[in-house]
Amino acid sequence: MRSTMRNAISLFKRYRALTVVSSRSVVSLLVAATIAAVLVVPRAHARDLAAPFLRDALTLPGRPAPELARLFTPSSAPAGSYRLSLLSEGIEAARRIVAGAIAPGADPGDAKGAWRIELKDPLEAFGIAGTYDRSRVARLYGGTRVAVVRAPIRRDGRTVAAVTLFSPHPDAALSRLEPGTLVILFVVDRCRD
Repeated sequence: MRSTMRNAISLFKRYRALTVVSSRSVVSLLVAATIAAVLVVPRAHARDLAAPFLRDALTLPGRPAPELARLFTPSSAPAGSYRLSLLSEGIEAARRIVAGAIAPGADPGDAKGAWRIELKDPLEAFGIAGTYDRSRVARLYGGTRVAVVRAPIRRDGRTVAAVTLFSPHPDAALSRLEPGTLVILFVVDRCRD
């Protein structure tokens, strides 16, 4: 659509109407681009890189949280692709603990936006991959935002996993918010022994 405007320089100048892009569509594009970037590692190389990595340093700190895995991870994901844990610490302390455990030497400046704390709408933060009840989660947060940290886990210049931290996080019944931090680790390719 074009609009016409008169000015002193020209009698008629044409301007294109601005296209409005919703924040949700921008987030969807960013999530799709992140997933695509993680999955670009060729499977043969990913297996070779991930196998020693998984045996050595892929243990998440905190208490394992399989009860939340069924809510916030894709049901079609292969077993072992996602690992979840709960930390009693808030987002800043949890970020230091997780980065020290699975990404020693990580720096918030390593990759654009990696390891940075961002406040997001809960539905935007948890995404659309899980089977959680979106309306219950929205009501649970009641208009407040969730602190989120996302980062790739790299070995030998390749991305072998991605980690996301959420604080506060819902309990498994989606009845209350817990003050600690939920950690979700996505492994690009599992170890096949």
